[in-house]
Order: sequence, then C-alpha cells, then structure tokens
Amino acid sequence: MAIISRIIFASTLLAAGAALAQPPSDTEAQPVYTPTVVKVPKSPLATTERWGGGVRLTGLSGIGALPGVNYGAEVAGHLRRDEYFVELALGRWKPRDTYLVSEMPERVELGLDLWTVRAGWESMKMPLRGWLLAEVGELASARRMAGVVTRMMTGSTPDDRQWRAVGGGFGVAWPMTNQARLVGTMELAIPVNREKLMLDRGEAYEPDPLAARYSIGLEVGWR
Repeated sequence: MAIISRIIFASTLLAAGAALAQPPSDTEAQPVYTPTVVKVPKSPLATTERWGGGVRLTGLSGIGALPGVNYGAEVAGHLRRDEYFVELALGRWKPRDTYLVSEMPERVELGLDLWTVRAGWESMKMPLRGWLLAEVGELASARRMAGVVTRMMTGSTPDDRQWRAVGGGFGVAWPMTNQARLVGTMELAIPVNREKLMLDRGEAYEPDPLAARYSIGLEVGWR
C-alpha cells in the first residue's frame, strides 16, 4: 500500500507540472482593450477656412497727427488668406477743437483725410492680428477724398498739407457670431514729412514725430 500511495503521489506531481508547463491555449480568454476616442470640441475663436474677409466700420481716437486729441471714423475692406491679410482703409480725422487754416483763400477747417494700406499676420487659432501700414493723406482738404492720392501724385497738393506716414499696430478681432467681429486696435504712425501749417489763431502747427491711435469697430464678413 505504501508503494502504491507513493506511485499515485508521484503521478499527481508529474501531471500538475506538465499542466503548468503547457502554454495557454488559444481558446483561453484574453483581455480586450477598447480604444477610447476623445473628441476635442472646435474652439469658437478658431477657423479652418483658408479665405476670410469683410468690411469694417471703426471709431477712432488718437493724438499726434492734429492738435490736441483727435477723433475720427474709418471704413476698411479686409481680406485674409491663411494667416496673412491685407486691407485698404479710408478715414477722416478732426481735432477736438475747431481750427481754421489761414493760408487758404477759403475757410477750411483743419482735418485729415487718409488712405491706409495694412498688411500683416492674422492668427487662425486666436483672434489676434499684427500688421505694418503705409498711408497718404491731405490736411485741411476742401476737395473730395477720392482724389487725395491723385492730387498728391500730380503735385497739386501743397507740401504743408500732405501727409505721408509708415507704422504698425496690433489688434483683437473677437468673434460675436460667425459673420460679425468686434475689433479693437492700437497703432503707431511715424510721419515722413512734417511741414508747418499756419492756423487762424496766429500759430503754426507741426505734426508730432509719432502719432498714436486707438480704435474700436464692427467687422462683418466671413471668417
């Protein structure tokens, strides 16, 4: 009996060892990992469209171009491709106080008519813009704004009434809807020519070496 018990015990140990040594069968259950798909919501501030643009109406405030604090308005056409843009703007500035130009045969209030070209970078992920600018204009103009550039090129605008400047700026175009944006900007412009202009108060006015401007406006168009 003792021999038989030992044989049975040894057989049991051999069978258990063989079972442990065998590789797992294909029929055994394997853990299944299901990938988790995380959908990132599209930012309301971003766009994926290659082209964008619109028309902007802006209220202006600044110093340096005309005496004291200056106010004005601007209409601009804006065109973007990817993260670069260009725009053409038409603006009108006036000083807070009224000044008359004494050198002209007719009574003309001091003001500034401007054509401005801007070109720069516009983020497609954030509502940020940065640009360089070049502008031409006419001080105390009694004629139509549409002929400002032509009159300057033909020399019919006196030197002391010409405005030419270069500069740059940055801004935020905050989307209110897919077609409307609230745009706030700050610009600095350096006058290329700074001729003195005689005013009716018996003083000569010369633009400052640097003009600073702030604006807020509404831009309507596609993003």
